[in-house]
Amino acid sequence: MMRVAVARAVSIAGHPVVILLVATLSAASTRGASRRQLWFIGGALVTLGVVVLGFSWLQVRAGRWSHVDASVRHERKSLNVVLGGVCLLSAVLLWFLTRRSYMSLGLALSGALIVIALLIARWVKVSLHAAFAAFATALLWPIKLAVIAGVLVTAAVVWSRLVLGRHVAADVAAGLVLGAAAGGAYHLWVV
Repeated sequence: MMRVAVARAVSIAGHPVVILLVATLSAASTRGASRRQLWFIGGALVTLGVVVLGFSWLQVRAGRWSHVDASVRHERKSLNVVLGGVCLLSAVLLWFLTRRSYMSLGLALSGALIVIALLIARWVKVSLHAAFAAFATALLWPIKLAVIAGVLVTAAVVWSRLVLGRHVAADVAAGLVLGAAAGGAYHLWVV
């Protein structure tokens, strides 16, 4: 019972919105972002999180979903369509409004992660928690202590998703590979 409670707490604390917010702000801060830029980045990511949470809440309220977690297949599919669309649209909008290429690229890669998860859903239920934990960890490169912390958090998130029965090993492995690939693509593009 305690194990499940801890796993649930880790899963919530390791939610993609939380992990990406912390990793993005940490990476931007250590790379010299101004206080104003950090507020902009944080505000943008929190706004995206609120939009998605609002969508989930409306689905539950309308009776289309059983829980905001979107654990049922059709719930997850509609959530991922909205998530992917919001990330990709936000990336394009941010690029045209601010020319913030790094943040636009991060949002575009986030959207791509979700779209790929949708496309391969027939074969594997990609753990987006694991994918975004790996992606966030990769964004922290080359900040050694932050990367070590990211690896530990990612391991805890993977453990929590397995303990809660939300995913099987193949699901979290697929998430880890996709997240690491997105992180690698981010650094290749930036370099």
